[in-house]
Amino acid sequence: MSERSVTPTGGAQPGVGADAERRAGISVRAGPTLMKSVSIFLTSGRKASAKRQIPAASGKGESSRRRRRKRMPEGGGARNSAYIVKVIESLKKKTRFSRVELDNLCKLYKKLTTNSGQQQVGSIGRRPQSRPAVEKIDRTIFRELLHNTFHVITEDILVERLFCCWDREIEGAIRLEPWIMGLDVFLRGSLRDKISFCFHVYDLNNDGYITKDEIFQLLKNCLIKQPGEEDPDEGVKDLSELALKKLDVDHDGKISFRDYEMAVKEEPLLLEAFGQCLPTEESCAAFLATLQS
Repeated sequence: MSERSVTPTGGAQPGVGADAERRAGISVRAGPTLMKSVSIFLTSGRKASAKRQIPAASGKGESSRRRRRKRMPEGGGARNSAYIVKVIESLKKKTRFSRVELDNLCKLYKKLTTNSGQQQVGSIGRRPQSRPAVEKIDRTIFRELLHNTFHVITEDILVERLFCCWDREIEGAIRLEPWIMGLDVFLRGSLRDKISFCFHVYDLNNDGYITKDEIFQLLKNCLIKQPGEEDPDEGVKDLSELALKKLDVDHDGKISFRDYEMAVKEEPLLLEAFGQCLPTEESCAAFLATLQS
């Protein structure tokens, strides 16, 4: 194999990450602005929750709250308080989040989708009332969350696969409940949960196996190609072959979930062997601290 520079697929590389962001057309200003508004929102949300626990001192206060509720956008299921209560009760049994954390996540979801609708309207210069706010997390919001909140800087193919794994209803957008279920794996998932999640991300055609061709697609941008090479993909093919041999425990020419699970349990560093699809520990700790404090 000719001389090449190999970049670890599990981490964020400056060149690859920057190139992925340029291809996605991410706004450098919009991302941090959105995340800043999320942080401010969570803080204000906690203050509002504390205030709601204090009985209303007068009818005027109650009237003011009613007026604020009336100004809230109508329509989406995630905006219906009865629906939110039902979702929180359901997710309390399915996830490792506390009731307070779930309440904050629901508010965050609403803030993200509302902000998205406003930003999209502003970007084309129309008046806010000309287009309703987005009621689900679309690919743009999802990508910004991955990059700016969880520091997942990865290839476009993996960003799309991550989105598809969260979009359980295959609607092209992520509803409230699947979003929180995905965050449960991201933030508090066990090793088994993360193994299952990563395997499904890497299984590009959802057939239950990771094949050599899929490995090639996942790794094809991890090597720096030298100019003038006769076959620039030769090194990627060799790397794909090595990866297959390492994880194909039963030697049948493809990686089943059992193969992948056994290999990762023996060597945990293989969990993200084909590219980063989980957040950094630091970003997880920071996000959870924001939800809990």
